[in-house]
Amino acid sequence: MYSIRRNWFLTLDLLLLSLLVTSMQADSSELEKIVLSGSNVTLQISESLPENATSVTWLYTIKQKIVEYEQSRPPKYFDSAFKDRVKLDLQNAALHIYQVRKGDNGTYYLRVIKDEIKQWKISLKVLDPVPTPTINIEKIEESDGNCYLKLSCVVEDPFVDYLWYKDSGPFPMELQRSTLEVTVTPHNQSKSYTCQVSNLLSSKNNTLYFTPPCTLVKESVFLASTSTPYSSTIKHWCLAMRPQLDWTNPTLLHINTTF
Repeated sequence: MYSIRRNWFLTLDLLLLSLLVTSMQADSSELEKIVLSGSNVTLQISESLPENATSVTWLYTIKQKIVEYEQSRPPKYFDSAFKDRVKLDLQNAALHIYQVRKGDNGTYYLRVIKDEIKQWKISLKVLDPVPTPTINIEKIEESDGNCYLKLSCVVEDPFVDYLWYKDSGPFPMELQRSTLEVTVTPHNQSKSYTCQVSNLLSSKNNTLYFTPPCTLVKESVFLASTSTPYSSTIKHWCLAMRPQLDWTNPTLLHINTTF
């Protein structure tokens, strides 16, 4: 008799758990936020919360509680990577996260209990600001007034998009990758070649300047140095001459590097 009753209660527990999970999934919806590392972000659902909810909980993944609030009690912040970087808004249950890190990537859950359990999901994607790229000259080969030019755009971020452009505008889409290879003729000459790298939230660029067809003249001093043999010489010269230079003079924005 005891065994039968025990099995009956076990079956009932499993049934209630199944109903609970079904209820949570039925009320589930997902949002997405994309932010830069080091910034602040607010995770908040768009719909109104049930009034007089008995419990409000934010979780990172389904297992890690961040903060929990129950009526007539102060919020409880759990020991986690978010402690001292989060704050719960008691008016709308929004979760404020400060100084966002790459490790904060993932799915967050807002769980609200009143007469039933409701749950919402918010996906957070954290991107680093794009660093300034370096343009390397891989090959220059001149012949009969034409020039084969190969430039590589180097950046310490594998998840960026590349955009190359010259004086007249962007190159065709089929040339938009980390390495630019072009044959320069009298009809398509350019005095500059710029590489722009970007992700969804930030972008940086660098430029090399040429005397057509392919004689390097100068580079953008205030962007990342190229790996050409004289780049370190330019850097040390700028540092040594800084006290004597008038940095408000527009002519000093670029330095002639022809040797």
